[in-house]
Amino acid sequence: FEDEELNRLIQAGLEDNFGLQQSVARIEQATALARKARASLYPTLDLNAGYDLDWDGETGLSESQDRQESLSVGLLLRWELDAWGRLSSMRRAENLSAQATVEDWLGARLLLSSAIAETYFEIKERLRQLEVIQAQIEINQSLLKLTTLRFGQGQSSIVDVLQQQEQLEATLARVPATEAFIGQLEYSLDVLLGQTPGPDALVTSSFLGRPPPLPDVGIPAQLLTRRPDLRGAQKRVLAFDYDVGVSVANQFPTLSLGGSVDWRGDPSFGDEVTAVFARLSAPLFNAGELRNEVNFRKARLDEALAGYSERYLSALLEVEVALLAERKTEERLVLVEKQLATAQRLLSEARNRFSQGLTDYLPVFTSLNIVQNLERDV
Repeated sequence: FEDEELNRLIQAGLEDNFGLQQSVARIEQATALARKARASLYPTLDLNAGYDLDWDGETGLSESQDRQESLSVGLLLRWELDAWGRLSSMRRAENLSAQATVEDWLGARLLLSSAIAETYFEIKERLRQLEVIQAQIEINQSLLKLTTLRFGQGQSSIVDVLQQQEQLEATLARVPATEAFIGQLEYSLDVLLGQTPGPDALVTSSFLGRPPPLPDVGIPAQLLTRRPDLRGAQKRVLAFDYDVGVSVANQFPTLSLGGSVDWRGDPSFGDEVTAVFARLSAPLFNAGELRNEVNFRKARLDEALAGYSERYLSALLEVEVALLAERKTEERLVLVEKQLATAQRLLSEARNRFSQGLTDYLPVFTSLNIVQNLERDV
């Protein structure tokens, strides 16, 4: 909107909003899980060390304690062969989940930016309405003085005075509600910026210009790549797909290779023991547990795919509704401005006829009420 004050507020919100900080923490969690899954593809090396001291106590007055000492240090190497793609599928699933959290963060930034912008312009709108109401109060006060003077001169009735007084009081009654709404919006803006709600106003100008032209909206299919929420949903569908691969691979045998080197002694390292091993483990009977795990993850994938499709339709709806509302609001604004111009002419004519004694005050009162309502509406 080419508004420097709005840019400054949005930048402050992107830096300090607590909701975004939670999104960043979720990204760090997902990234750690992805690195953990990647580490499972590599061998592990463990160090084992120990010192044992055994004795059975004294067996007689002249015998010393029977003591035995032993030391041991060893290295153990283990590596699971990813024969069926279980570990690589797990790694891809966690990577995609981490990428989805990044898209969630980008989507949260967009939502926060739009929330700040909407609150910002609504504050400006209410400030402008308050200015209009104050101007209307001054006009109604002047008209009340005029009708009171004409009543004192016998040129109008007490009904005219009471009608104008009621119009003034009705306009005055709009001030507290408008000021309260402005205060609530300012408190909401403080929270969006990660600040404690306070009395200091962040928005002071009521200037509202015409918005710039709409950006290029492209074609509906581009929403799949432009909207972070849709990109994140797509990555989660792919992650669930790899989860299915993990559960399928769990039904097949697991092959592990490794070896160990141990140094043992009593009390020094006198013996060296070296070993290598290859281990094969396969599920033989589990009452359908692994098969049902596959079915569960397939159903979860189907659910995610349906949710992704529904989210895309919702995105289309949001965009089409917003574009339609934008066009029709612009059309309505033009028509209301024309209606206001006509109502102002009508008010001018009614006041002229009233000042010449050709009509009573009712046409003036009615026209004034229409004009002031349209002014607030614009």
